[in-house]
Amino acid sequence: MIKRESKIIIGIHGLGNKPPKPALEKWWIQAIADGLKFNKYPETKFDFELVYWADILHPDPIDVDSENKLNQPSEEIYAPENYSDQKENLTYTAKAKEYLEKFYGKFIVNEVLSLKYPSLTEFFVYLHLGDLKTYYSSSAIPCNGKIRQAKEIMIDRFLKCLNKHKGRKIFLIAHSMGSIIAQDALIEYLPEADIDTYVTIGSPLGQKYVINKYQFEIEQNLKNKLVVPEQIINKWYNLFDKEDQVALNHQLTNLYKINSRKVNIEDQIVKNLFTSGGVRNPHKSYGYLRTPECSKIINSFLIEKPTGIFGWIRKIFGK
Repeated sequence: MIKRESKIIIGIHGLGNKPPKPALEKWWIQAIADGLKFNKYPETKFDFELVYWADILHPDPIDVDSENKLNQPSEEIYAPENYSDQKENLTYTAKAKEYLEKFYGKFIVNEVLSLKYPSLTEFFVYLHLGDLKTYYSSSAIPCNGKIRQAKEIMIDRFLKCLNKHKGRKIFLIAHSMGSIIAQDALIEYLPEADIDTYVTIGSPLGQKYVINKYQFEIEQNLKNKLVVPEQIINKWYNLFDKEDQVALNHQLTNLYKINSRKVNIEDQIVKNLFTSGGVRNPHKSYGYLRTPECSKIINSFLIEKPTGIFGWIRKIFGK
């Protein structure tokens, strides 16, 4: 029987094809451990499980062995942080800013244009973010001999993992599109498992295109805002790098009102230093997991002592 105060860190990855689950799960664990070590927190063992959904849209995972043999480094392969060299790649930064200003800024970030020209917004998203296109479309795909909507399959995997650890103290980390999957699961399916601490990294939840998908929920609220999911009982941290092209509208605090458990969102600016092949990628999950801010949050969760029966009751009932 699972003890009430036993802890688990659950991760859910972002869009794009990935290495096989064992490799990706191992590298998430390594990134967390490296961050704790570098940021001078005590070595702490932790349970971890990754919600893996890349195979739903990409049947053939990235062949890590082939990439290594060809000496072609992939951003999906884990690379230890070079903490002694934290210079930015100006070429990447300049290109990213130009790209965002020309496309994202006009059709996704800008509220007026996003609402006035929804077809252009959708076309751009579909063109550049194929996984998100499939997720939001009604088209069905084969899975285990059945035909189901991709969104339904992804959410089902997340819910199975969450319910598997019901009764444990859960720390959820959602990267990129993974935060959309987690958000939809929490507000549409209302799982019974509580989440003690929720951390979104490089999340697109603030993008107008994504917010518009929650318009029905927004209209039901008196303050015309989304509500922090009721399953979150302690904290929701939203970590973002200002140069992360996916987390453009990065501040979520003003978009959500507190839930009945008095949980709101705390936005934190971080510096994602992940570099692959000499190019910095401020959106990469490994880099986010190694930031001082993320390590501090994870360490606080891991070393926190049991709250006792009265503290536990207060968290559950929001009193």
